[in-house]
Amino acid sequence: MISRRAMLAALLPPGAVTVALRVSNGAVLACSDDMRARRVLAAPGSAVKPLVLAAMAQRGAAHCGRKLVVAGRRLDCTHTVLAGDVDAETALAASCNCWFALRARAMEPAVLHTALLRAGAEARLAQTPDELALQALGVEGVRFTPMALAEAYRGLAGSRDAVLRGGLERAVREGTAQLAGLDGMVVAGKTGTSREGAWFAGFAPAQAARVVVTAYVPGGRGGADAAPAARAIFEWWQRSAHSR
Repeated sequence: MISRRAMLAALLPPGAVTVALRVSNGAVLACSDDMRARRVLAAPGSAVKPLVLAAMAQRGAAHCGRKLVVAGRRLDCTHTVLAGDVDAETALAASCNCWFALRARAMEPAVLHTALLRAGAEARLAQTPDELALQALGVEGVRFTPMALAEAYRGLAGSRDAVLRGGLERAVREGTAQLAGLDGMVVAGKTGTSREGAWFAGFAPAQAARVVVTAYVPGGRGGADAAPAARAIFEWWQRSAHSR
């Protein structure tokens, strides 16, 4: 008989690590590789942005100039041109680096540091505004394991923050996470890409979450690689839930 792990692994890109948790109690419903899910540490890229947004006191609208350099690193926005000032929900949905870098620079370093540690990240305390910006963009100063990021998003699944939830739903409906979407069920989630690889983290159904899924693909891209890997796990869960 084929094991659940082997069955799930057959659906995934080589080297991918996926986790599915039950929202109600945190039980592990599926995990492609338990050891790697708990030990692999990588920068989360933009998958950290919902956690950063949740910790922000100031969420005002800001202009996106699309071009962004932080501490010598080119981190331009890749979303479509956004007319006028960008609000927080749209910034999350579009994954606007300019908005997050600007707002992060105004944060107290200890506030972001504490929020990331509570979310289960390995994080250092930023010493400069540029370090804060890089941390908020998920490219330096913060790392997650796939299991820890799943637990962090399990916390977000219970949030009543309308801006946060709206941004995550739109990220799947119209942003970089579209390939994680399901037929007949709304998914909320976020992709991320860093030098180590690709991420997706999210939950479904969006308005009454029952499952959280994370996917990490070494060397990949969030939208192209991690999002479809996550969709495969969501679809497996959808079939399993409906078969009982």
